[in-house]
Amino acid sequence: MATPNRNVTNPKSLRPPQFGLRTLFALVAAICVLLALRQWISPLAIAALAFLAVSIFCHVAGNAIGTRLRQIGDLPEPASSEPAPSTRRSPKPQDFAPPTQLSRRSNLGWMIIVASSIGVTTGAIGGGLWTFAAGHGHVEPVNIIVGVIAFAFLGGIAAFATFGFVQVLGGAIRQAIASSPAANSHQDS
Repeated sequence: MATPNRNVTNPKSLRPPQFGLRTLFALVAAICVLLALRQWISPLAIAALAFLAVSIFCHVAGNAIGTRLRQIGDLPEPASSEPAPSTRRSPKPQDFAPPTQLSRRSNLGWMIIVASSIGVTTGAIGGGLWTFAAGHGHVEPVNIIVGVIAFAFLGGIAAFATFGFVQVLGGAIRQAIASSPAANSHQDS
């Protein structure tokens, strides 16, 4: 009686991550270069470079895993140890969620202008007061003007992003509640 080969991976599963000796040496060399740069670059810049490298690695790894999952996602489970034919299941209309309004572009309305204006005004006042207080009252007007402009810009961006996100999220929640089965059963009654 033949025993199945335990080293053969199921084509429906993800393989464990693999790397070669060349990749290991390249990683060690990159870490050595990063640590050698410690003499000339600040620790904050080293941390930023390390964060950038880890972000790029995670992006590439996620892309590879997603591609593999997409390839094996709708293949049937093999019944035997023989390789399964490449048959793909076609999705049916009921397999998809109903279309949402989020796919359409729409204007955020006049409220976003009001919210952004309030953010600019609040940021400008706060920036001017902070610049004046940080200088203990001995600040030149040019420095206060720069603080006002910088914080007005930051306040406007923060208010726009926050209000826009809350407005779109609220619309999505309202649409989800309106199209939920529970809401449809109450309307039918």
